[in-house]
Amino acid sequence: MTPRTAALLVVLASAVSVCRPPPESRAPRERASTAFAGTLAPVQRVRSFRPGVARPVLRHVETATGASPGGGYDRVVFEFTGDSVPGYRVEYTTAPVQRCGSGDPVTVAGTGRLIARFEPAQAHDEQSSLAPAERHRVPGLPAVRELTLICDFEGQVAWVLGIAAPSEYRVSELTSPARLVLDVRHAP
Repeated sequence: MTPRTAALLVVLASAVSVCRPPPESRAPRERASTAFAGTLAPVQRVRSFRPGVARPVLRHVETATGASPGGGYDRVVFEFTGDSVPGYRVEYTTAPVQRCGSGDPVTVAGTGRLIARFEPAQAHDEQSSLAPAERHRVPGLPAVRELTLICDFEGQVAWVLGIAAPSEYRVSELTSPARLVLDVRHAP
């Protein structure tokens, strides 16, 4: 082999190794998991507001159903005034559900009862007009069978969701407008 041929082979080998992707990118790629990632444990976020700042007012509650590669889910969206949602705690309860002011018992369809509490918040405006006006709903969705407001008192707002059977849920926050999104997985 001549020196010129050897030099050409070295240049060619270098070019191939530079243009070739690294070994880890040639390995078969695993698909990213898009399954429903939820929990049965309580989810909480504490939030306070400066004195003089108005409490977020619950303006609207919406329900829908959706699908993901890991299975279907029902969505409940709580929309608030302001630029952020109030503090919240979402959890299943096995205890009897009661209205916060009167102590009256509340029953909802399904075997699971998922409580969504917001603080500081209110579900009425400064003129004491109800916001949202609809405080009970039977959406007839696969997971979320019924939902009702159980508290709008002293800076606390709470809803109970009647769930067909206790199932994983996930919580997310959105802005513009401020919304708390609660997705409940359909039972398998």
